[in-house]
Amino acid sequence: MRNNCIFKSSGLFTVILLTMLLFSCDNRTPTKSDSSSTSSVNFNLEITAQPYATDGGGNAVVVGEDIVGSFVKTRIDVVLKDSTGEILPNKLIEFAATVGGESFGKFNINSTYTNADGLASVDFLDKDQSAYDNAATPTYEGVTVEAKHVVNSQDFPITIRFDVFDTSAVQLWPYQFNLSSNTSSIKVDDGITSADLSAKISSRQYGQAIKDLEVYFESTNGRLSELSKFTDTLGIALVDFSDTGDPGEAGVSTIVARYQHPVFGTLIDSVQITILDTSYSGTPAYMEIPSSYPGEIMVVGGGGLESTQLCARVYDENGVLVNEPVSVTFTLGPNIPAGANINNAGISDSAFTADGEACVSINSGTGPGPIRVTATVLTDSGEVITATATPVIIATGPPYYIEPDYNPQETEPIGGGFYLTEAAAIVYDRWYNPVADSTYVYWSMEPNPLEVLDTVIEAFVQGVSFTGNENLDGDNFPGVAYTTITYSTDAIGDLGLVTALTFGTNGDTIMARINEEEGEAIMFFVPGQLTLGTPTQYWDFSIGGSPKQIEVTGTLIDYYGNAVSDADVMITATGAAGIYWPVAPIEANQGVTNDAGQITFVVEYAQGICAPIPNSDPLLYEDFTSTIVAYLLIPQQVTSDPLEILFVRTYQGL
Repeated sequence: MRNNCIFKSSGLFTVILLTMLLFSCDNRTPTKSDSSSTSSVNFNLEITAQPYATDGGGNAVVVGEDIVGSFVKTRIDVVLKDSTGEILPNKLIEFAATVGGESFGKFNINSTYTNADGLASVDFLDKDQSAYDNAATPTYEGVTVEAKHVVNSQDFPITIRFDVFDTSAVQLWPYQFNLSSNTSSIKVDDGITSADLSAKISSRQYGQAIKDLEVYFESTNGRLSELSKFTDTLGIALVDFSDTGDPGEAGVSTIVARYQHPVFGTLIDSVQITILDTSYSGTPAYMEIPSSYPGEIMVVGGGGLESTQLCARVYDENGVLVNEPVSVTFTLGPNIPAGANINNAGISDSAFTADGEACVSINSGTGPGPIRVTATVLTDSGEVITATATPVIIATGPPYYIEPDYNPQETEPIGGGFYLTEAAAIVYDRWYNPVADSTYVYWSMEPNPLEVLDTVIEAFVQGVSFTGNENLDGDNFPGVAYTTITYSTDAIGDLGLVTALTFGTNGDTIMARINEEEGEAIMFFVPGQLTLGTPTQYWDFSIGGSPKQIEVTGTLIDYYGNAVSDADVMITATGAAGIYWPVAPIEANQGVTNDAGQITFVVEYAQGICAPIPNSDPLLYEDFTSTIVAYLLIPQQVTSDPLEILFVRTYQGL
């Protein structure tokens, strides 16, 4: 990485960041070797950072990422110039590294003087500690290196950022490695026709290009312009492949590309290119549909390639491409992805061969899926020659919508006083197609800010998942990313704000909450027990008087037998004149359990519930049994066993 910083020559410095490329998955696009600068009327500073490893021969080899340990180091280079661009040798440069504002790692030397080229170089050593950025947080957690030139007690600093990865926690290998060609065939013409071979290397962690890696090439026949090539700023090593002019080389040549990482191992990919001898051809006998380049395109509006070239090759009975123009009809189907077409003309179109090859454009629509193509030629004799292949796949676009949800009804106790609930998010592209597998989804949970007393929620959500991962039953589905919510007894009934986040085109943030309209997810009660008790289960109005107030206490425990606090409970009582929860002036028959999981109601009864017995002499009264039931109002709702209280009015005489 290179940073260039500009210093204004006043007492206060204004640093203009021309380039700030950070290692993350959001708009802070990671890169492996980058630069920026800063200058003033006095100085110009440039800084670069590049991880490297040492191979078995003791040679320094550029790699993609710094990893924990001594195998890989990051080289920091600073170039010091004056304001006119002249290099400044023999000037002191001091280095410091921090993570989150705290000192981190070390350097082989903490300061050094610039050489004759104005260059000061040090190696950063991680001291067996990792530090890498987390895209799900707003802060930067990677390494920040500051280099400064001090003149007359005045600092002229410049900074650069990079990551040091722990390979036990982050999968870095294998790099994304792909060898491709702009054509599947060339001719025996002593190099007039050629194939452009492109070997691209990108980081597995971020999908960003890695430059300055040496790629080696070899072929079974034909000629390569170079046998090794370093990747450029796009992570691509380009070489040409052509014939040698020897007709005996006609046929299929396999070209192999290799990259050797000094720590992780070797990457290999290959392509096949046909060297064609077109000196003679007869009448059409058969056809082939080679793989398209590229073989995968994206639905429209997805930010990727939306078309590719599809070709058919027409051969004579000797396997030589016909050299006379032949009309080839291309037809899509069956099961055509929505909107896919040929040459923007529909599902069928024709093209004439040139040197035995006819080509059309395959264009995507709004639907993903494989493209099945049939090519047809009608010969002069009336014979129909066909070939069928599936050379193109239309991939879904990047994330555009995300819909998270959960199923608290299937919450399970997992031991230790904890519960587990599965949550999931389905991620769509802009046409509501499920996105490709391995699209990362980042989860977070925070207390509901409307719950003033709940500044902390005793629950957490597993922070990272990806589409196509398995759920708790071992199943997986396209576009769906599963995670889990874990919580304790203390969180039962709490409302958490659970957010699912992913990134779309250009790193755009796409996020939504579970229960988006309400914006909250409740931690379910896994049935334990709700019980009722009272000190009085019998009352004689004639002796004790009327009205009578009776205390009824409910006790709520969870699956583990722990008291459940802050849970909403309601009771009903047949015949009651009134029900009161004396703690707070809310609805009369509702209240909230205390820290002991208990709630006490006052139930009032009047003697009128004992009705007089008609025609009795002396006057007698019916007994009345009041049935009291408590209900838990948070999911899952549970009901207590009934509590019965007997009320009587006894005859007292004259």
